[in-house]
Amino acid sequence: MTVTNNVSRKPVKELNYNQVGTVFVLNVAIALMAGILIIYYVVQANIIAASSYKIIILNEKLDSLNESRASLASQKTAMEDPAKILNFAVSQNMIEVKNAVYIFENGSVALRP
Repeated sequence: MTVTNNVSRKPVKELNYNQVGTVFVLNVAIALMAGILIIYYVVQANIIAASSYKIIILNEKLDSLNESRASLASQKTAMEDPAKILNFAVSQNMIEVKNAVYIFENGSVALRP
């Protein structure tokens, strides 16, 4: 028994070589662009993260320096206490000078008249 197929076949349109090459080149170009954009995104994200890290480090350093400045300011204030200065002067046998005239009080000290 022989079976015949009466289904008519339509010819399949074949892509010629030039169209396949163009599609391949276009796909490769899109893939390269996507890759470049991903790399650009990663680099920019790393730059932002590094900047944030540097800002955090610099803020910590600023806080430390502010604490040091406050400590030094309190030490300076303690050293400039007039009672302590008077005690130091008395312990070193210093005497108080009255009506002192300083050389540089007058701006024209070295000028000839």
